[in-house]
Amino acid sequence: MEPVIELVYEGLYMLRVELSFLAVFAFLWLAGHFLVAKNDPVKSRKTGPTGSTGKRAARRVDESLTPSTVEPEKLQDPHWVVAQVSGLCRSQVQRALELYRVAVRAGLNVKDMPANDCQQLYSNLVTAVIRVGQADDALSLMKDLRRFQHVEAALLASATKLCTSKQLFADCLSIYDFTSQDPALEIQDKSVWSCLLFCAVETKGYHRCTFFFERLKANGSPSAKDFGNMVRYASSTSNWRLALSLIDEMHKAQVEVDSVVYNTVLAACVSAEQLDQARKLLDQMVAAGGVTDVITYNTLAKGYAKAGRMDTCFELYELMRSRGLSPSQVTYGILLDGFINDNEVEKAVKIFNTMRAEGCQMNTVLYTTLIKGFARAGQVDQAVQIYEEMRKERSMQPDVITFSILIKANCDVGRLEEALKMLLAMKEAGLKPDEVVFNNLLGGCINDCKLELAKDLYKEMIASNVKPSVATFSILIRLYAQCKRWDEALDLLRQELPAQKVSPEPRLYGQLAQCCLRDRQGRRATEVYKLLTETSTPTAAMNSTLLGMCAKLNMLDTGADIMHLAAEAKSRVDPRDAAMMLEAALRKKKPQVMGLLKEAMVKLNLPVHA
Repeated sequence: MEPVIELVYEGLYMLRVELSFLAVFAFLWLAGHFLVAKNDPVKSRKTGPTGSTGKRAARRVDESLTPSTVEPEKLQDPHWVVAQVSGLCRSQVQRALELYRVAVRAGLNVKDMPANDCQQLYSNLVTAVIRVGQADDALSLMKDLRRFQHVEAALLASATKLCTSKQLFADCLSIYDFTSQDPALEIQDKSVWSCLLFCAVETKGYHRCTFFFERLKANGSPSAKDFGNMVRYASSTSNWRLALSLIDEMHKAQVEVDSVVYNTVLAACVSAEQLDQARKLLDQMVAAGGVTDVITYNTLAKGYAKAGRMDTCFELYELMRSRGLSPSQVTYGILLDGFINDNEVEKAVKIFNTMRAEGCQMNTVLYTTLIKGFARAGQVDQAVQIYEEMRKERSMQPDVITFSILIKANCDVGRLEEALKMLLAMKEAGLKPDEVVFNNLLGGCINDCKLELAKDLYKEMIASNVKPSVATFSILIRLYAQCKRWDEALDLLRQELPAQKVSPEPRLYGQLAQCCLRDRQGRRATEVYKLLTETSTPTAAMNSTLLGMCAKLNMLDTGADIMHLAAEAKSRVDPRDAAMMLEAALRKKKPQVMGLLKEAMVKLNLPVHA
């Protein structure tokens, strides 16, 4: 036992320094804890139902408070209501709003409330409801406040900034419109005018922008963002003069003009077809340094192309390259489209080859644009060749527009079989033919009178849920007329038109009636005209066209029938057309027709001179 005791003693002796340190540390910690507890006013005071401490406890926010259970006396106590509502506004906005409304109904005398308490109550409520997106409630609260006191500029400033940050732009303007009715209100905070300007631009309330901007300048210097909003306003209203003047104003105010503002003003000038002004602005941008980019040159190039100034457009392209800017897909697209619209296919091909040589990323639109150029020039083989090259590119495939152009090009030169192969390739590519594709194919059936093929294509069109249009029926009428299928053409108007719920436009009936007259099908022409009168009243212009053809083709009896039908339909016939018909019948010595014409003229209330 003694060896053990000696061993323990030696161990404690060796740790004597460490043990002494621990003992001192423990003593100091206990002493400090005791002193803090003794001097802590929160822990040492007693709370109770009476005394000053008890009153403070009563003013603390009860977050579990239900307005319907509050005693009426408390609801009429402005100090209690302000404290409770202000506290609830931090996390329970709806409950705060409900408590306010219950208090007002319970008889809270806001009118006699101290001004500071009143402003605090409404300021907390207004800002709280805006934070949760309830701007309508904010406006309602401001209306309540105005019944008792003025709405202070500080509250309007808070509401304006909050609404703007929450993107409640229209609500922000509504709040301003209400508060500005107070003649005593003075807004000297330029940030408020800045927010209002931004809200006006966002809501397209452009008629407000100039006023807000002038008020902003009266209270301080506009920032780059303020000028930017005014430039947006000028651009949206096509006011290129204002846009240019804003840049001058920014320079005078030593506000930096960035590339976005420059490009927006440039676009405004181009949109207004002020290309010379746009070119001057480009020169200013180059002189400023670091603000021109590909978008700048593309914007101006597009303006030149639209105006048909392709030589200038190409010069701008070369200038851009000489200044170290690489043309983009958009740049080449503008040049391609412009040259093709001017029927300069060779120049378009050169641009296309330059693109590929420089490794520019190709896309479906660029290929399709070149295909359109060849198709327009009647060079269908070259168009198909570009299409074949396009198919070899794995990164892109022809789209509906590509196939539509190729199908129309083949149909226009009578290569219907090739067009049908394109239709098959289109389907194999997983693309659905649209109305334009079917109309082009139907049109391709006209020259060789491929009536059965056209019927099959029309059936496929309906089965594919592609709705035929007036253009579709116009093509079918031409086809039936070419094939002299008059009865089927009549059935098309009588039955198929309403079956497909296509508007019975008078021009379709006029088209078929003229086709009948050209083929000297007078009876059918009058039948078509009668069908027209059942859906609408023929115009004087249509009557003039048909009667002119009757006189020219010596189909005077048909003309007389049309005039009688026009009279029954209460349609108007030009007196000169009626006189022309009567004179032709007299010249041809057709007394019976003359009698019919005179009867029709009497029904039409036209003068009879022969």
